Amino acid sequence: MAEPACTGGINLKSAILLLGFNRTDYFQQVISSLEKNDEAFNHDLHIYLDGGPKSKQEEIVKIVKSSKFENATYVLRDSNWGIGRHLIDARRTLFDQLGYDRILLLEDDMVLAPTYVETVFAISDWSTKYDDVGTVMAYNINHDSEDLQVQQMDQVIATNRHFWGYVITKKVWDEIKHIIYEFEQNYLLKYTYTNRPHRRIRWFFMRKWLSKGRLEKQNCLVPSDCVVAPFPNLPFRVATSQDAITALALWHHGYSRITTRVSRAEYVGIEGYSFSPEVYESQGFNNQNLLDFSSFDFSDDYIFADKDENGNSLMPRRYE
Repeated sequence: MAEPACTGGINLKSAILLLGFNRTDYFQQVISSLEKNDEAFNHDLHIYLDGGPKSKQEEIVKIVKSSKFENATYVLRDSNWGIGRHLIDARRTLFDQLGYDRILLLEDDMVLAPTYVETVFAISDWSTKYDDVGTVMAYNINHDSEDLQVQQMDQVIATNRHFWGYVITKKVWDEIKHIIYEFEQNYLLKYTYTNRPHRRIRWFFMRKWLSKGRLEKQNCLVPSDCVVAPFPNLPFRVATSQDAITALALWHHGYSRITTRVSRAEYVGIEGYSFSPEVYESQGFNNQNLLDFSSFDFSDDYIFADKDENGNSLMPRRYE
């Protein structure tokens, strides 16, 4: 087990959680990019692989064992849990049982810049001076010119994007987990993830928590005009994934999600549970990065940007 990372005089027991199922080609790309992150070797790596007839656990374990990560911990499900239960239980194990202070959660379809791990942990450290930062990412879709993006390298913004490559602390998890565990108990243990009751989740569970409003935090990084509820009060046809419920729980407890304005990763999941080539292109993933992030320098000081270079608000859209 890696020694706790010492940052800002505080010892933090940190873990990297990497999820997989059967996409061996994507998984190979991700583990190869993670190997190029020197900071990754300072933290414990946990590999969680869902099971079932379509899983490729053995092949993925071989990929990891052929990498530079010699001391990874493996959790192999003996059946198909579905990504919802699979991910919720992984966070429960790492936080509630193993006592990690924070985790970096990665899935098998995000290729990382060599500075990704160092960047998100550094932003996590930097953001501890504020009370309202719930998660930290370094992934974004930015269509500004290359010249502009060079000037934006040390900027972070509010986001409601998908949860990809994010850091969350135990402090935050302990506040929000009761909502996530309630969702799991009511809708994931009684149903398969594919057949979960979307309408009941929206109209009984999500609407209940939306109606309770947002709790107030003190000493906030994100100004009020950049705080956007992830879902409308009447959540018609919104996502009901565990990620969506995590976004809802964070919002209710007064937390915001932040990410770097310039992306340090590339989403490669053209095909998967929620994606197809058509969806991938329609959401702009076919044109994600203008800059070559493999050569990015590391920064340990950041600025929150609430407006772009023309004075327009960088208020995030709803959850997507």
